[in-house]
Amino acid sequence: MNFQLITFLVLVTLIQGCSSTNNIEEIDTSNNKVMSVNVYYNSLRESDAKALQNELIDKGYLVRVEKNKPLSSKYSSYMYVSKKDSKSAVMLNSIVKDLLKHNLNTNFFKDKEESGIAKIILTNTDADNSQIKKTKKSYIPQLWSHHKQLEILPEQCATKGIDILKSLGFSSVVKNGNYVYGNFELNRATIKCVGVDQHTFVYTAVAGENVKQVEQLRNKISWKL
Repeated sequence: MNFQLITFLVLVTLIQGCSSTNNIEEIDTSNNKVMSVNVYYNSLRESDAKALQNELIDKGYLVRVEKNKPLSSKYSSYMYVSKKDSKSAVMLNSIVKDLLKHNLNTNFFKDKEESGIAKIILTNTDADNSQIKKTKKSYIPQLWSHHKQLEILPEQCATKGIDILKSLGFSSVVKNGNYVYGNFELNRATIKCVGVDQHTFVYTAVAGENVKQVEQLRNKISWKL
């Protein structure tokens, strides 16, 4: 990549940042590490949280949503990120503004650095601004799978599977022999490692409601294997 192209990309990034913050001088644009987003919502904002989840999944984020108790806060809706990820906060804020028609107030984690993770809290203050209607519908579970051959032992494959699921934010990760299971939101993933001759055949499957998130999780697991 030549110098002129690098300079152009930096300028584009700065222009995008200026559109979503009034303190661009304080924004560190050298990092863009946020991969996982946790969205907490007041009961009146559930539809907004789900809509935001779908939008972020489309853009490649890992997203989970969780109902939150009403909070006494001066902020209408806000976000926590690591200071190292302040550029990502600008980008996330732009996505939220386009979808929900309001900005998030950005704060930084105080107790410890959690680079790569953003927490978004949607309170009930901006509920009237939402353009999203809450709907309920039945769905057919989606199942995406992948398989490959590895040059390691099945036991090593299973151990690697545990590390992969935990690194992606899966919960309830368990190992049963050379089978590994874990949950992400309403999605369930399994990694099965079977010895074949001198190799290991590994089969990965992810099942869940949202086809885009299921595909995304399947891809991220298979890439790390």
